[in-house]
Amino acid sequence: MRAPSTIHDLLQSAGDDLAGLIASDERLLRFARLAALVIVPLTLAIAFVVLGTGPEPGRNWLGDILGFDFTQVWLAGRRALDGRGGEPYDLAVHLENLKAVFGPDCRYSWHYPPFVLLPAAAMALLPYQAAFLLWTLFSVGLFTLALSLAARRTDAVLIGLAHPLVFCNLSYGQNGLVTASLLTLGALLVDRRPWLSGLCFGLIAYKPQLAALAPLLLLVTGRRQALLASVLTVAALCLASIAAFGWAPWHGFLETLTQTNRILLQQGGGGLEINASAFGAVRLAGGPMAAAWTIQIAVSLAAIGIAVRTWRTCADPNLRAAALLAASPMISPYVPLYDLAPIVPATLLLVMAARRTGALKPHERWLLIAAPATALLRPAMAATGISFGLMIGLATLACVAARALPRSAGHAPLRWTRAGSA
Repeated sequence: MRAPSTIHDLLQSAGDDLAGLIASDERLLRFARLAALVIVPLTLAIAFVVLGTGPEPGRNWLGDILGFDFTQVWLAGRRALDGRGGEPYDLAVHLENLKAVFGPDCRYSWHYPPFVLLPAAAMALLPYQAAFLLWTLFSVGLFTLALSLAARRTDAVLIGLAHPLVFCNLSYGQNGLVTASLLTLGALLVDRRPWLSGLCFGLIAYKPQLAALAPLLLLVTGRRQALLASVLTVAALCLASIAAFGWAPWHGFLETLTQTNRILLQQGGGGLEINASAFGAVRLAGGPMAAAWTIQIAVSLAAIGIAVRTWRTCADPNLRAAALLAASPMISPYVPLYDLAPIVPATLLLVMAARRTGALKPHERWLLIAAPATALLRPAMAATGISFGLMIGLATLACVAARALPRSAGHAPLRWTRAGSA
């Protein structure tokens, strides 16, 4: 009759450990460090070896297609190099091209602006597996650079790299880490290197739904150099794509905009359980389109309001950066789970701000403790019909707002100046 007692003791011990993590910043940090020392090497080994190579060309050791979503990037680049840059925007032709190269189970629609064909063509100069491994290395490297600039601490960078959303992006061959990196670099460099900051923000135009907030913040805070650099970057990308591939990709892209809306939003072609937006949450729960759009607009306006107020009133540049990172995914009606990656550097910047001024608040500790659960977001959302992805995104934004925008009646809001001081 020792089993019940043993189980009770184990549960009691686990409860005590959890209580210790909730109550102590130092215990939480030590635990995160130890976990990262195991998780980061394991993540990279799985990403580069198990998922990045395999006995069969184009497939990994699990028998799955190498890189999943990266397949169409490489193939679109090949078509562009062959002078057929408009083909990816013809869905029927694009699917046949994917089938011919990667097999019948590779079915992804192409929605990117034509200037994405520029890096895609560069990648397509390499054989597919080499291109995928190079893309994986580039994504990890750029994300590491962004985390390093945000934290300036090796242990904090390792903890950020251990986040499940990093593995999510690497396993899919997606670009969420690049998006998060460019947003982080742009936000942190905006006052020190405005032209470089604008370049980073402009490069995110390949994901216009995630790039839209940064120019608005630059505009309302009078950061004209960064805004001009952002606009010029996008213009240069558009002109370069036309010079390289002609007008056909742009004609195809403009004609498929309504198709993109139909496939991703109306039909939920990417999977309802993968969309972490407010729109996706309503659709996942079985709600109608009208309700989904109504709630999405409300969440978008709230996220924009928090970001604008933070950039106008908060003196801490790291919290301003965190507000942009946390709010950007929330304004889009389509946020696949891998595009939640900006909340990783947002959380890191939040923690660094907390440690500079004292200690983490209880809700901030809970946010950190919940981070490993993002590994189970997709199956949990599919099984329950509840958008836990949206919950984590909103919780991150709320924690940033609570620290950046104190509501104490005895404190007047700090006024933003060019130097970022009160």
